[in-house]
Amino acid sequence: MGEPVSETNLPAWRHPLLRLHHRWVEKHVVPAEKAAAELGIDFNASAIRKALGYERWTYLRRLRGFAIFFAALALFAVVTRPATCRPGGLLTTDGARCPTYTEYLFGPNADPWVSITPTLGLIVLFWIVSAWRGENIPRLYKPLYPLLAVLTVSADLIAVDGGRYRYTKATRLSAKAAELGLPLRTVARNAASDFGNRGGLRKALLRHAELVETAVMQAADGLVQDRATSARKLGTLAGLIAGSIAADRFTQMLPPTELPEEAAIEPDRLDGRRLAKACLWSGLIVTAFALLLAGLGAPAELLVPLAVVAFVVTAYVLLGLWYGLGEATRLTRSLMSFFSAGPPL
Repeated sequence: MGEPVSETNLPAWRHPLLRLHHRWVEKHVVPAEKAAAELGIDFNASAIRKALGYERWTYLRRLRGFAIFFAALALFAVVTRPATCRPGGLLTTDGARCPTYTEYLFGPNADPWVSITPTLGLIVLFWIVSAWRGENIPRLYKPLYPLLAVLTVSADLIAVDGGRYRYTKATRLSAKAAELGLPLRTVARNAASDFGNRGGLRKALLRHAELVETAVMQAADGLVQDRATSARKLGTLAGLIAGSIAADRFTQMLPPTELPEEAAIEPDRLDGRRLAKACLWSGLIVTAFALLLAGLGAPAELLVPLAVVAFVVTAYVLLGLWYGLGEATRLTRSLMSFFSAGPPL
C-alpha cells in the first residue's frame, strides 16, 4: 500500500473546515516552496503539508478550559445551594421555596438558553476562525508557520533591487527572525512534555533550541552589513529547521555544522519580550475590569490602587501560565523594580 494521503490534500468539498484550513496552509507553503526554489534550498513541501494537516480533535482539546469552568460552576451550585434552602440562610434567594439549580445559577424566571445559546455560538465561531487560520494542528508543528514566513521574506529581500524598499524588507525579515525564539523554545518544552517530561530530555531540548535561536539571531545581525548574504543564510536556516520539525527531529533542528558553540541570546532581549507581552495583556485585562467596576459605581479612590495591584498580579499569573512559576517570579521582580526607587533586582 502507498503512503496515506495528508489531510491537507483531501478534496476540499469533503469538509468545510478542512477547506478553510487547506487554504491557510497553502497560503504559507506555496510562497515558501517558491522561495526555496529561488534560493536553491532543499525543501520537502510534502512533509510540511503533512505536518500541517488538519487535526479534528485539536480544537476540542482546547475547549477543556470551558469544560473545567462549567464543571466548577456546577460544583459551586451543588455545594452552596443547600444554604438557600433554609430560612435565614446566607445565600437565601426566596424564603417561600427552595430554588431549582437553574434558578440558582441563572436567576429566577430566567431562560438558561439565553446564556447557553450565545456561548455555543461563540464556540462554533472560534472553531471556524481556528480552521480559517490553520490552528488545528499538533502543537509541536506550530513553529512551521513563522519559519515559512522567514523563508518567504528572505527570498523577497534578495529579489528587491535596492532603495528604501530593500531597507523595509530587511527590517521586516529581522523582526520575523526575532519572533522565532519563543516558538522554538515552546516546541522544545512541549516535546519534552509529550515524551516523558524527564529532566535530562527537557534540558537537552531547551539547550538545542537556544543554540538554534542563537544561530538564527547571528544570521539576522548580519543584515546590517550584508543583506543579501544574511537573507540567504536566514532562508537556509529556516528551511532546515522547518524540514527537521516536520520530520519530528526535535533534537536535531539544525545540523551541528550550523550551530554555534554556545548560546548567546542576550537575557535582556529575551526578558524584555516576555515582560512586554505579559504587561500588554495585563493592562488590557485590568482596564476592562476597571471600566466594568466604574460602570457599576465603584469610586475612583478604590479603583486606582486596586488597578495597580491587579496589574502586577495579572502579569505574574500570565507569566506563570506561559513560562512557569520560577521564571514568573524572576521576571515579576524586574517589573516591580519600576515601582520602587531602587535599582532593578
